[in-house]
Amino acid sequence: MSVFTDTRLIRLPADELAELMRWGRLAVFAGTLLLAWITLEPFADLTNTDVLELATGRDGATYLAYGLLAAAGTAIVLLTQPRLLASLLHPLWILLGAWLCVTVVTSADPNLSMKRLVLFFLLALLCATLFLMPRGRKQMALLLVVAAGVVTALSLVGVALMPELSIHQATDVGEPQLAGDWRGVFAHKNTTGAIFAMIIFMMIFAIRAGHGLAAGPVLAASVLIVAMSGAKSSTMLFVGAMLIAILVQRIRSGLVVGAIAFAPLVVLSVLGPGSVVSDAIASVVQKLPFDATFTGRADIWELALEKIAERPLTGWGYQAYWALESTRFGQEDTTQWAGHAAHAHNGYIDAALNMGLPGLALTLVVFVIMPLRNYLVARRGGADPALLLMLLQIWLFGVYLSVMESFMYLRFHPTWITFLFAVFGLHYLARRPHVAP
Repeated sequence: MSVFTDTRLIRLPADELAELMRWGRLAVFAGTLLLAWITLEPFADLTNTDVLELATGRDGATYLAYGLLAAAGTAIVLLTQPRLLASLLHPLWILLGAWLCVTVVTSADPNLSMKRLVLFFLLALLCATLFLMPRGRKQMALLLVVAAGVVTALSLVGVALMPELSIHQATDVGEPQLAGDWRGVFAHKNTTGAIFAMIIFMMIFAIRAGHGLAAGPVLAASVLIVAMSGAKSSTMLFVGAMLIAILVQRIRSGLVVGAIAFAPLVVLSVLGPGSVVSDAIASVVQKLPFDATFTGRADIWELALEKIAERPLTGWGYQAYWALESTRFGQEDTTQWAGHAAHAHNGYIDAALNMGLPGLALTLVVFVIMPLRNYLVARRGGADPALLLMLLQIWLFGVYLSVMESFMYLRFHPTWITFLFAVFGLHYLARRPHVAP
């Protein structure tokens, strides 16, 4: 039975209710992606000093919008597929949630950590229902094309008609050195590169699902935007994730699949953060043909690792450290990137920094190891290869990108939401594979 079409647990009393349910599914799926990707405040004016405070989470309208979508999505799934939603009551998911609560209690700023944890649970609930909204692979592919088409069109229109709001400028108050890089509807070119890389995976799936005429132009435009964004990490890791996923799909041995899938993660971690803890690794990195500081990330990693050592068990509190003004690094020198860093630019380091080493371990198990296991189970169960490949590529890309960027647990970050869509999708397909028609 498809994860998309199991409606045995509900008997609709009227055609009107069935129609309402149908439109509700479409609205939750498309609305969530559009809200995540476009936000309620697209085309941020980076010449305004207020953009430096965008991460404070003051936008009540955004929280309300996500809350309504989460309520609608949860109601639909509880009425139609409650057993699949209940499958998330896995011991490891429960343990992760429990540990997050512990890090709120032990946080250096409990009030802040509590607010952000509530938002995480809200977002996780919404993302847990997202994959279950479409009524089949073709409908999912079509909805992905529509959502991706809207954000792509808006970004291109912005570049053409409002370059000052969609292309980084030398007058930007934060990072004027990014002048000329496309950012589209997003506030930073790194987010642009990551999201459009994920959209490329989605459009490949949509073409394979029979929507080539509509998905083709979106795919081509997404490739252009990724290239023009100047997001080097996303460009490199996008290609790597695509090739690794295709290779993994052809290998039967689970052990070999794991070795191949995680090898880039290990290499990136050793060459990246490893270079700030080992002089031997640093000397090797300096001989390689790229910036040995990883565009200033090395300074941030060094500080973060020192702070992890100060509170290794519980960390500084869920999503708390970078909001603690008294502990911010280099705040007296805002001419350097590290002087106004909002995160460690490494999701795994941030997990340890905010949630301690146990939090890092749970993050690796839940978001890195379990999804690959779910992929292997879903593949053995006969899940649709095109759908499974798309989810695998998005997940792998997110796992690799987390070495260079922080988006895990970062509230309503568009990359985090898209990554969770893939994680939950793999979870459901492992329990009820969807066989392509």
